[in-house]
Amino acid sequence: MRKCFAVLLTVALLLGCFGAASLAADADPFRVVATPYEDGVGLHWYTKAECETFAMIDGFRNGAPHVYIDGNYTFQGNYVHKMVLSGLTPGPHTYKIGDYEGTFNVNPGKGEAFEFIVTGDVQASDKAGFDYSAAVHQAAWEQFPGAAFSVILGDHTNDSTNEQWDLFFESFAPVLAKGALAPIAGNHDGNFKWNWFRSMFTLKEPDNPLSNLTGVYYSFDYGDAHIAVLNTNDMYPMSVIQQNWFLNDMKASDAKWKLVFMHRAPYSAGKDANLPDNLIMRRVLLPLFDKAGVDLVMYGHDHQYVRTVPMYGDKPGAQGTVYILPGAAANKRYAMGTNMLPNVRAAMAKHEEPGKPVFTGIAIDGGTLTYEAYTYDPATKAAAAYDSVTLTKTSFAGADPDYKPLPTDMLSTLPQQLMCFFSMVFHVVVSDYLFTLLPGMIGG
Repeated sequence: MRKCFAVLLTVALLLGCFGAASLAADADPFRVVATPYEDGVGLHWYTKAECETFAMIDGFRNGAPHVYIDGNYTFQGNYVHKMVLSGLTPGPHTYKIGDYEGTFNVNPGKGEAFEFIVTGDVQASDKAGFDYSAAVHQAAWEQFPGAAFSVILGDHTNDSTNEQWDLFFESFAPVLAKGALAPIAGNHDGNFKWNWFRSMFTLKEPDNPLSNLTGVYYSFDYGDAHIAVLNTNDMYPMSVIQQNWFLNDMKASDAKWKLVFMHRAPYSAGKDANLPDNLIMRRVLLPLFDKAGVDLVMYGHDHQYVRTVPMYGDKPGAQGTVYILPGAAANKRYAMGTNMLPNVRAAMAKHEEPGKPVFTGIAIDGGTLTYEAYTYDPATKAAAAYDSVTLTKTSFAGADPDYKPLPTDMLSTLPQQLMCFFSMVFHVVVSDYLFTLLPGMIGG
């Protein structure tokens, strides 16, 4: 009897150990990422099992003056953990979630020089594809080791499945640990993939539930820059709610530099450039960027390289907005189209398909913005200077004290939304297709 009891006790202890080990493994974090969140940072991760949401910040448990936690709800069978940290001192900070360790930077405030990294679409389906793009992002961090954060211009995966998001975070884990990532919702992240993008990142979501289904638009300040991230999956031709939010957001900013990141391409000649959604976006967004006094717009979607001259009113000018499509981080590139709108053709300062992935860095120091692009050879792991431009400003528009914020609720914007939709569709069909693109196709 005693021997039998000892055997049963041993089995129970073994089962208990295995059970505890299994539970601990299920609590291991994965898909860990830091993101800009207003004046602080958002942390986001997943676990297999339900467990407490906490992180070590600079060696202290949830070490920030203000911490907001939203965790332990499920998405696609896993547990989501969200944490927002604010009130931290400017500069670099460390965080640790389980065994994962990373760093992020908090806005140093106006007058402080900084630089950051931007890469184009990842759009991978398998491990090799994600590793390819992660190597491009890694090369960017090696070229710009002092970067405050990085940006990916959309299409983090090809099909937005659990497997592909796991592969994205697995391949990008070493570079995501270097600093916060400002993610942009691409069409492969949001079109008919409701709630996926917002479930991968902790971002300041707008009070617009329909928009949040397909991506997230948000903004943040860093140094002398105000940065707005748009969701170009948000209806066609972009909801009036988001349009009004963007103008309200920009007009309230007194930053020296105003930057926009988004996915769809206003100026390009890739395979998607002449599709209706893209042409409608051009007609909606270009006037908004002019009104807001935007200095630089960067985007992905068409996997080629484009840099424009300053554009205002969709025409070249001495002053205006520079538009840049910095190629793709993916091993997938688009041929150069020839049938483009005349204003698109006139805008091009550099328009090529370099045959290699590209990464870019942007430095802002007072009245100077310096942009540098590098090609990357995955075989030799060598980077080569490819393009650069310097923008300078001697006068800066402050916040508009007389600006009256536009409505951002669904009910009051509905009439304008309907008018915008039918007007944009009419102009695209008649002006862009019948009178411009179609004759070019026939003539060509």
